[in-house]
Amino acid sequence: MGEENVSGEYRQYGYRWVVLLVYGIILVAQAVLWLSFAPIESDVQAALGMGSTAIRALALIGPLMFVFIGSYAGDLADRRGFKFAAGMGAVVCSVMGIIRAVVPHVVDSGAAQYWIYLVCQAITGAGGVFIVTNMSKMPIKWFREKDRALGIGLATMFFYLGTAAAYLLVTSIAGIPEDAAEMGNLAIIQAGLNRVLTTFAVVMAASTALFFLLAREDPPTPSGPMPEEVKLGVMESLRRFMGSSVFRALATVSLVGYGIYMGMAVTMEKIITFHGFTTKFAASVATALIVGGIVGAAILPGVSEKLGLRKPFLILAGLVPIPMMFLMGYVGNKPVDVVAGALLGFFLLAALPVTFTITGEMEEIGPRLAGSAVGTLMAIGSIGSFAIPLLMEIFKRQTAEGIPDYRWAIVFLAALGALAIVVVIIWVRETGPRARKKSS
Repeated sequence: MGEENVSGEYRQYGYRWVVLLVYGIILVAQAVLWLSFAPIESDVQAALGMGSTAIRALALIGPLMFVFIGSYAGDLADRRGFKFAAGMGAVVCSVMGIIRAVVPHVVDSGAAQYWIYLVCQAITGAGGVFIVTNMSKMPIKWFREKDRALGIGLATMFFYLGTAAAYLLVTSIAGIPEDAAEMGNLAIIQAGLNRVLTTFAVVMAASTALFFLLAREDPPTPSGPMPEEVKLGVMESLRRFMGSSVFRALATVSLVGYGIYMGMAVTMEKIITFHGFTTKFAASVATALIVGGIVGAAILPGVSEKLGLRKPFLILAGLVPIPMMFLMGYVGNKPVDVVAGALLGFFLLAALPVTFTITGEMEEIGPRLAGSAVGTLMAIGSIGSFAIPLLMEIFKRQTAEGIPDYRWAIVFLAALGALAIVVVIIWVRETGPRARKKSS
């Protein structure tokens, strides 16, 4: 197992990297499965003969499952272990992936295919919840106390990498010509979609098998002390946490932040192709957004710790994305789009670990309730990631040529971002080291 000597009674094992890797692989695979349709929304819409809102629901219904089963998934991992919970989620995702791959070969009706896909996406999202909820539990078991933040950060990066990989892989594997929908080449579109569904079914099943083969629940001896957590039910959590004005502000940030991110991610194809660019370039901009987020999530929390401040980074998370969204929506320049996407992700997605850090530092929550508080914030954020992209459809317009125009939807997202900034400025209290020094 590659034992390493560590001072004190705890030992850390080299095998932790294997466990982290195979867990990270199923995180990537479930994200890819979840986003199978979003990068080629227009083509899927033509192939299935459904409206844009219906097709959008294929990407949005997955995160919504966190609201309903997030608490149960966390409880199951506590009772049966992270390998059991994440493995069960991976099996569910694998089965749904296989069903999706078979559907086009046995069902002819596009409408019937759509409804089967929607059910599969909902169940895949539920399976994904059982995988994602272990992003902190696995590192806590395998990493020593001072390295747990690194382990959790790496697990989070795998999740983001899965989202980035989906945008690149879907368009590449599908290989659908840019004018296929316009020319009515439905057979070509269907063949491309079939390749995506089949490939991702194989990837998910292989990742699941690898996880069960190599993952271990616990190291031979503990790697560090296990933090004491208080488990609260969903309604009890809401009542307790919502009594705090700071937590209500953080909940607003999560709701808006998740919503803006998901709204931009699933609409990126329409926003970028509106300016005459290709679907493949739109996928590149979406990837830049996510890669920027990975880098931001890795760098900004450390900068926050060095400066001893948290609140300014939440303000920046709302302030910077607003002009970046306008640049992508209104300018229509390739280098500008890529840079704007990367900067948007860098500041917006970095707000997630900063928000979680604040909850653990709040007097009314602290480390003992941090797990429940983070779960509550993620559930609220999942509501935003479902509702806000759907609300964007209200602001969608069409040009005289019938091209979808989401520029007013971007104005809507910018207004939400401005609201979140105001909420942070007024209600969020600074909890960083500087503030604690002043109060001591």
